[in-house]
Amino acid sequence: MAFKIFLSYSTDPDEQSIVWRIQTLAASQGIQVFVPQRVGFKFPSAPRNAPLVNDHVRNAIDQSDCVLAIITSGTSAAVQKELNYALGKGKPIVPIVEQGVTNNVFLSKFPAVFRFSRFDPNPGRVETEVAQFLAKQKLDKDTRQAVGAIVTVGIGLLLLSGLSKD
Repeated sequence: MAFKIFLSYSTDPDEQSIVWRIQTLAASQGIQVFVPQRVGFKFPSAPRNAPLVNDHVRNAIDQSDCVLAIITSGTSAAVQKELNYALGKGKPIVPIVEQGVTNNVFLSKFPAVFRFSRFDPNPGRVETEVAQFLAKQKLDKDTRQAVGAIVTVGIGLLLLSGLSKD
């Protein structure tokens, strides 16, 4: 059975292709990555009676082995709903947040938040921190390696994206 990751993301519209590249590269390694569709970058506040997440997203989170959250431009309402649902289901969550993004109230819900900078001279630092976190979560070696591979690819693509903008 394939390892399944739910990828919750909040990225700049110019970086949307990074999310799809992560999914494609993961698939080449036998890892299934569910990427929820985002209609637009800015999400309006949902009405109070709106469901936490739609059925399609809820099923994807339920079936996932792990949730990876890549947050580069602020935590959108969609990401908050997805991660709150995953927290309620007890899913291992790996939030990777770009330096400078703040939402301390929301991010304080997670046992660990991993921060990266596009200018970090040691991009492998985040991968190491995530691997240590996953080991503490007592996930098996294959799970740690799968998530570590996706984290490495994602951070690498974000760093390359930052370089290409300069």
